[in-house]
Amino acid sequence: MQDINRRSFIKWIISAGVASACPFPVAGDESQISNLKSQIPSGVLHSEENAICHKVRDGDNFATPKPSHHYDVVVVGAGPSGLAAADYVQNENFLLLEKEGNAGGNAYSESWEGLNYCTGSAWATLFSEEEKQNFKKWDIDLKVIKGLDATCFKGTWVKNFWSEREDNPSIDQIPCLESDKKSIRQFCRDINKMDWDKNVQKLDRIALSQILKNYTPLLKEYWDYFGPSNWGADSDNTSAYLGIQAAQDWPKQTRYTFEGGLGMGSRKIYEHLSPSARKRVLFNSTVYKVKRKSGKVLISFMHHGQATTVTAKSVVMATPKYITKYLVESLPDDQLNAMGKMRYAPYMVFNLCFDKVVYNQAYDNWVIGAKNFTDFIPADWVTYADSGDLNRKQVITVYAPQKESQRADLLDDAKVLAKAQGAAQELVDLFPGWLNHLREVRIYRRGHPMPMSIPGYYTELQPIASRDFAPIYFAHSDSSGEVSDFAYATLNGIAAVKKAVQHL
Repeated sequence: MQDINRRSFIKWIISAGVASACPFPVAGDESQISNLKSQIPSGVLHSEENAICHKVRDGDNFATPKPSHHYDVVVVGAGPSGLAAADYVQNENFLLLEKEGNAGGNAYSESWEGLNYCTGSAWATLFSEEEKQNFKKWDIDLKVIKGLDATCFKGTWVKNFWSEREDNPSIDQIPCLESDKKSIRQFCRDINKMDWDKNVQKLDRIALSQILKNYTPLLKEYWDYFGPSNWGADSDNTSAYLGIQAAQDWPKQTRYTFEGGLGMGSRKIYEHLSPSARKRVLFNSTVYKVKRKSGKVLISFMHHGQATTVTAKSVVMATPKYITKYLVESLPDDQLNAMGKMRYAPYMVFNLCFDKVVYNQAYDNWVIGAKNFTDFIPADWVTYADSGDLNRKQVITVYAPQKESQRADLLDDAKVLAKAQGAAQELVDLFPGWLNHLREVRIYRRGHPMPMSIPGYYTELQPIASRDFAPIYFAHSDSSGEVSDFAYATLNGIAAVKKAVQHL
């Protein structure tokens, strides 16, 4: 086993810019971090900017300056949902406000040595003709992800493990007892008899673990890794409706992505805005108050330290409900409570940059039992799949969803670096050859990015939380759908902005 010592790991982090660009207080050895800062290229990597959001959450009062401009529509949030809304009204008198210095939200991609990689969402499905037409308009040419996932059980890799078929030969390759394999096959038989669409209300009220308790514990262990990386929750906190649907239906769906993930899709929507429309996108603008008053809406935000208020005839809140509840004043109690009960998982993404191809076997790869991550993805899989020049450079995107109780750890640089180092070490233990070709480790951390598909999320919380509060309308990927999804995000943005336009 080759150990990754702290000195060598810090060397890899230097060019990632984690210490200089993250807007969090530095923990650990101040002198060491300070010495590193001068060697770090600025702006290469950053985390979310949540300073103002945290103050709003904690009840700080901000001034409400006299309105300086008026717009027909103001869109808050430039993730896929807000971008789609802005695109729909790009020829109107609109303003798009985004707290980050870039568009994309959780669908945001960055680059290393000319290679694009994910900092968040990785793939999508196309489930409606409307969405296909939208993607065509935006010139979003998603590529098909070839093959099913690979899963590692106790050091043994099993390709195409989850196919929902009881006759899947891959089940025989799992290093477990015959009784476990029999139980997995029984689970496949049972779920394929279920009509989850006719039992939505019943299944959405219970946890997936209630279903899994009747089968081998190996199944729960698998879904406890799969769930957090796809919808933010382990089986104890996953709606059985979603869990059964995922187990039965997801392997049958065609998945799509770009090289570098869905952040490339966000870029496409932004690029579809005209030059004049892009001038109406105001980055580094954190909204802290949205208030209905005298038939208009007042929107107050901080832009480069300057408090500003504008008015609008209507507003689209393309923001996650966990922050929306703090921003929009005078929401009805039931709507406020529903937003408050929605839960969001924190996560980190570690992008390991290599000077040659180190893995080329499958797209999504699950390591059951890993302590510091759930799965990893070759960022260029849709371009090369299992082919191409093996001497090309490669980025491996490693997902590390965290428990809600660990959210504060993301503010501690030392803990974040330790987890990234731990993930790299676990992967080097699995693939010793990786260490010789690792050149950089890039870290992106998000505090509340992933809506958790908890029991009641789909049938109880979403309908109330996303209800119109005219002339304020709610978008974002958490406004509809069983999971947070790029397609849902864009459709929700367009649906909300259509209402906003009708209000005019």
